Amino acid sequence: MYYEELRAAIKEGNIAPLYIFEGQEEYLAEYCISEIKKRIIEPWAELLNFKSYSFLPDIREATDFLETLPVMSERKMAVFRRCNIFGNIKNKAQWQKLFENPMPEGCIIIWEDSINLKKPPALYKAVQKNAVTVSFNLQSESSLRSWVTKIAAASKKTIDASAAQYLVASMGRKMQPIRTELEKIIAFSNGGTISRTDIDSVIVKPAEESVFSLIDAVFEGKREQCYNLIYALRAQRQEPVAIISLLSGQLMTIYKAKLYLLGASSMQSAAQKLGGGYNAEKCVRRAGKIKVENIENLINLCYEKDRDIKRGLTTGWSALETLIAEYKFY
Repeated sequence: MYYEELRAAIKEGNIAPLYIFEGQEEYLAEYCISEIKKRIIEPWAELLNFKSYSFLPDIREATDFLETLPVMSERKMAVFRRCNIFGNIKNKAQWQKLFENPMPEGCIIIWEDSINLKKPPALYKAVQKNAVTVSFNLQSESSLRSWVTKIAAASKKTIDASAAQYLVASMGRKMQPIRTELEKIIAFSNGGTISRTDIDSVIVKPAEESVFSLIDAVFEGKREQCYNLIYALRAQRQEPVAIISLLSGQLMTIYKAKLYLLGASSMQSAAQKLGGGYNAEKCVRRAGKIKVENIENLINLCYEKDRDIKRGLTTGWSALETLIAEYKFY
């Protein structure tokens, strides 16, 4: 089952006794937990009927709670958030018994980020027989753009498709960081339209996006901007070795895009071969403007600096600064 199906089931009041939540999109999982709780538990009786665990409790505590009837409410509810229930835990047989026959007056949610479905643990296979498994996948870029537009509209603001796409690309595809930054942008912006300038004035971009800006600045010959970006990353307490790794990774993607273009692929086809999406499109656009030897030179510099750091010949931040100093701007 996917999020959309679960949301429809909640609206209809069809709430199962046992769920397994999995996937990367925390915002939607938290939303569904909140909606289920609203549906089956009276707010004034929440203390008696709702438990949320971020670590695995004692089996007796869980059993006492889940095997007793709800108090002045329709059902009881317990959420196990990343408790590693399907890992190497004690009392597996007792946990299995608890989950194999969940009370209809209860609702159990076991939320794990990822489960190895190729070699699923025995407890997972036993629980899955009685559970509804719900996948919370990252949303597509087009869905996120529409979502951003709706949030802005609810605050009587407009944001065009280009600005919405820029926000999504700058923040990554997880919804909670996007929502948090968008609410700040809405509060900051003057007038009824959110511009790219408003976005840049408010958000703190993830390291991945700052690295792409660094690549742009390098290939555009903006050395001073390169150093400013490095200093900003340092102020954010990013790890320099991780920055060099990200830089190398993005450059390799641009390099692949360049080879596709040299092989007579269209820009659209090259982006699709890279997996599609906004990042792939940016890499292809950038690749179209750069000589292949320039990309190769910068990749080689990244590898040299990474090697120097590992040999103890330089520090991470010095390596980044000298990388910019040594690259021949064309």
